[in-house]
Amino acid sequence: MHHLCGTAWLFCVALVHAQDVQKHEKIDDGLNGTSPMPVFVRMADQLLAGSGDHEAFCHRNAERRRSELRVEVVKTLRAKAEKSWAAVADLVGQLTMDGGVSEVHRYWIINGFACSASRQACEKLAAHDAVGFVYRQTLPSHYTGVVRASTQRSSRSWPRGRRDLQAALDMREKEGPFSMEGVEVPWNLERIRADKAWVEEGVTGEGVVVALMDSGLQVTPALTKALWRNAGEVLDGKDNDGNGFVDDLFGYDFASDSGECLGDGDPSHGSFCGGIIAGRPTAEQPMVTGVAPRARLMVIRGTGRLRAYEYALANGADILSMSFTWSGRQLGNYRGVYRLIHEHLDAAGVLSVGGAGNYALSIPPGRQIALPKDIPCVIAAAGILKSGERAPPSSRGPCQWAGVVYYDDYPPEAPLEKPDVTGVFGGYP
Repeated sequence: MHHLCGTAWLFCVALVHAQDVQKHEKIDDGLNGTSPMPVFVRMADQLLAGSGDHEAFCHRNAERRRSELRVEVVKTLRAKAEKSWAAVADLVGQLTMDGGVSEVHRYWIINGFACSASRQACEKLAAHDAVGFVYRQTLPSHYTGVVRASTQRSSRSWPRGRRDLQAALDMREKEGPFSMEGVEVPWNLERIRADKAWVEEGVTGEGVVVALMDSGLQVTPALTKALWRNAGEVLDGKDNDGNGFVDDLFGYDFASDSGECLGDGDPSHGSFCGGIIAGRPTAEQPMVTGVAPRARLMVIRGTGRLRAYEYALANGADILSMSFTWSGRQLGNYRGVYRLIHEHLDAAGVLSVGGAGNYALSIPPGRQIALPKDIPCVIAAAGILKSGERAPPSSRGPCQWAGVVYYDDYPPEAPLEKPDVTGVFGGYP
């Protein structure tokens, strides 16, 4: 009898230990110590759970219309986020009352939430069936937090405010069909045969919205004509369309939590890229600089913010242009958060693109193309010179995803080949 009780006791200990090990496997490395840490809690119920699911989704839906898929995907993402939150809300509330959790920010582009949490709180969250994994945030927490304008706007050095929004409204005019009559085409557009696509294929970007995730956009005729316009919003300091953002006429500044997204810094990187994408000819400068001279630009400041991704998808972006990369950082498993976000975007019909980077002369091979350009469904563009040769600083692949939770693919012996395309490089002759 005593032996049986002892056996039962050992069995119980083993069971508890097994459950504890399973729980700890859902917690990222480095989440130790007594101080609260920035974490991201990924819920178990995702549209695309892990490696191979994105490709399978694309295969299943290859014949479906992109507009139809977008509505369905966004609805599914939002529903999963609400259902999962309902499952953990009481636990999060209790942990918040106990002081183990604070600064909770929920998301639906990836079913999960960011917060600051103690190790003990992380263990309790990981033990919940609705939680898939607790990540250590290896990027600054402002990418997942909500920053108020009062704490950030004073740091801006370029012109800001309602006057830029009003000036852009005053400059906007109705555009007719694109015509090449009297228009100069620069050599770089001729090099990629953009002019042939306009004339022979009738492809000018008409109806396409490009979310420009960059430093902003100068208020000039060539760029202002290209602005996307949120038809449900007026310039009155109110959230007219009820989307949660005030005065987002042309986009949003997520770095300062403000609709005042126009103006640009020095150097004017956002304006430079916006001109390449959709710059219009003007009477004073009859040169078309944009590859897609009838596309529209949705201006997004605050690169890499999770809310910015949600905004682009919810407000109709077709392409996401990203002028940032996190090179030289050891991001660990947290890379998987951004991979899932981009796979969800892609499933909803948003194509993510960006430069491969300019690190060939400063970072060893194999690490030159970094997040988010190292994600399989993100197009990384390398640079070439006018001669057709590779630009010396343009980053090279390959990329690896071995050991990343939920993915663990593209190992060193079979890496992901990058870059995906090339374009004319502006930094060299």
